[in-house]
Amino acid sequence: RGHADAGDRIISLQTAFGGGKTHTLVALWHLAKHASVLKTSPHTTELRRVLEDRFPETVQGVAVFTNATCDATQGRQTPEGIRTRTLWGELAVQLGGTSLYEKVRANDETQRVPQGIFVEVLREAAPCLILLDELADYCVGAAAVPVGDTTLADQTISFVQQLTEAVQQVPGAVVVATLPASKYEVAQSEKGQEAFVTLEKRFQRLGADVKPVADDEIYEVVRARLFESITPPEEPDYPIKVARVYQEMYTAHSGEVPNEASKKIYREQIARAYPFHPLLIDTLYTRWGSHPDFQRTRGVLRLLASIVGDLWQRREGNTQTQHLIQPCHIRWSIDAMQAALTRLWGPAYQSVAAADILGEKSNAYRFDEERGGDYRREAIGRGLASAILLGSFGGQGGRSGFSSKDLKLACSREGLNWNYTDGALLELENRCFYLHTTSAGSLGKRYWFGTKPTLNKLVVQYRQQNAGRDFDEEILEDLRNESQKGAVASATWRVIVDPAEDLPEQKALTLLILPPSLSWDENGGRKEAVREHVLKISSRCGGKDRLYRNTLVFLAGTSRGLSKLRQVHRERAALEGVRSDYWDQLDEEQKADLKKRLEAAQRSALEALGPAYTVALRVRGQDVEACVLSDARRTLQEHLGYLWTTLVEDEEWILRRVGSVTLEKTGLIPQEGGLRLKDAVEAFLRFTDKPMVATKDAVTTGLAQACADGLVGVGRGGSPSALQARYCKQSISLDPSEDGVWIIPPFEPEQPKTISEGTDSGAGETATATPVGVTPQPGTGEDTGAESTTIEATAKRTVKRFSVR
Repeated sequence: RGHADAGDRIISLQTAFGGGKTHTLVALWHLAKHASVLKTSPHTTELRRVLEDRFPETVQGVAVFTNATCDATQGRQTPEGIRTRTLWGELAVQLGGTSLYEKVRANDETQRVPQGIFVEVLREAAPCLILLDELADYCVGAAAVPVGDTTLADQTISFVQQLTEAVQQVPGAVVVATLPASKYEVAQSEKGQEAFVTLEKRFQRLGADVKPVADDEIYEVVRARLFESITPPEEPDYPIKVARVYQEMYTAHSGEVPNEASKKIYREQIARAYPFHPLLIDTLYTRWGSHPDFQRTRGVLRLLASIVGDLWQRREGNTQTQHLIQPCHIRWSIDAMQAALTRLWGPAYQSVAAADILGEKSNAYRFDEERGGDYRREAIGRGLASAILLGSFGGQGGRSGFSSKDLKLACSREGLNWNYTDGALLELENRCFYLHTTSAGSLGKRYWFGTKPTLNKLVVQYRQQNAGRDFDEEILEDLRNESQKGAVASATWRVIVDPAEDLPEQKALTLLILPPSLSWDENGGRKEAVREHVLKISSRCGGKDRLYRNTLVFLAGTSRGLSKLRQVHRERAALEGVRSDYWDQLDEEQKADLKKRLEAAQRSALEALGPAYTVALRVRGQDVEACVLSDARRTLQEHLGYLWTTLVEDEEWILRRVGSVTLEKTGLIPQEGGLRLKDAVEAFLRFTDKPMVATKDAVTTGLAQACADGLVGVGRGGSPSALQARYCKQSISLDPSEDGVWIIPPFEPEQPKTISEGTDSGAGETATATPVGVTPQPGTGEDTGAESTTIEATAKRTVKRFSVR
């Protein structure tokens, strides 16, 4: 090419991967120095075919300059005894020895660029070849060497323009320089990146840009470097078969993978990248390769080789499906992967990997073990987390991470349930401490691991801090607040939460909700503490015996239900702690997530009250009777309504009206004498051998109906022997608070008669009956007076004479 157009004699080799720039320079050096050998060597048959046997005939000089050829500060001592200090001095010596060096000696010694002089050097040296490698890196060191008001880097970059212009003027002179694909491949300093940009412009202005290895050839380069062969001799087209299977899978789920995955070109990429998945190579190539300290060629090959070596060593015990080597097959415990992770992205990622990805204590491992089956065998959670970590670095515009569609490429494989990835992603979002997410538009969500703990991590920390708390006070507060919001309209009881042992007399039906410290073991275990507490409240009212014992219904929590309730409160407390202490440090997305989770936790805490409290208790005689609810309701108000319905309609603990059967069983249908109405009502409120009543009216309404049915009689007067009126088989209205109302034996009402005017109305006769005891069913009353088993009723029979006209 020494006789080609001027633009074709100034060549910059630029490729992102690096798998060819230096090799191309080496090949050119051999072509220029050893053309005669290459023409006849049996090992260069392919080379001769490509070049069509056109080799350089006479190359007078070859000069090579790399970033290690000449130290920017000390220069280099040449065999000719010359100490070169600059790029131009070095090139002059290599092209023509001392004679050509003399032309630029002054410029070399003062480190100032030769203006228009180097064209003379090239004319004397032509035909010649100049090879420049890693010049941008050389400029990084040269930037620290001052030259007047400039630096040696500035002078070197200026010389590149002088050199390219000189090559244009001298036929037979060729310069080939290598440049990285982007400024990020140069050292991290701004000076180095500025040097790259300037050099790129200088070479592109007059030269041709050539990529020794095209981007789509990277897969073959990697494969050729790592494997001697990749297919069985009997199946040379095996990579094509694998590629076809994968693309069929992607096409069947085309809406869940990136658009290009279902196209023919991607199938070809899979075949060329085999045995690796293209996503694995592309991620190392484009993302990890953007790090200035990552050597793309050696670095990528080293990491891929370590992955292959690990899989080979574990081939007997590894249970993961491996049609291709995908990001999900990476084990971050491999030394090379751990070292690269720490060196490039920081030691903090070791903690990230340990917490969420590596080892038996990691969140991903625990998830797989808990699910078992395919999850354990195929390492679904661990593979997914490993893939996310790989994609967490080097994204364009700071947008690191894999989208949910990318992760389908990274983890899905033939023979595995396609939906595993979706389920595992949701679970890892909830479990992992350092997993971050954000919306990725049509690509779903974007996932990456960061060193800043996520909301999950903070919540877990606060959960641990609250591990020893019982949350009894918080539960009681919720019970009080929710119980006062109103119950079902039919429920007549008053609700008291956490009743004290000196609870005042309750003359009406009352529901007492016991504290969470007293739990009823539904499996037959610990119940005695609850029984003792219920009996104590039922029998004692402060320092005296309780009179109204049959108005108390108790509601207790089960040990299992209270455990779940405390767990929900622990979650709520953890979220509240994060909000209190970290709100200002959270980003907007985290704040929205925290708010949403806190609202859900608050709802869950209230909705867990009903399922926790499912045991109704009452004192029956001297024992405690229990009714365990078979179901629960979403809110406490609804739950208490359900409890009321159960106790009234199913268990018949509570009567809304006392029927005739109950009146007879409880001895309230006298055969003689009479019973005070108030005493009958009090009997239902005081004595635990009787059913409970919803209200006092339940007794009076029942008695009124019994009177109408002729089962009892009702009289009004000072005593049963001095009644002003009697009723039987008549509809009457009874007031439980009315004095002078008596329940008397039934009788046949007298027919109305006409009273004679001449009848002696002044004479009368009174008979006194023997006191009659009206005895209810045997109860449990004791001498303490806490409970009476007999109600005494005294009656006098009054006989009046009427004169009937």
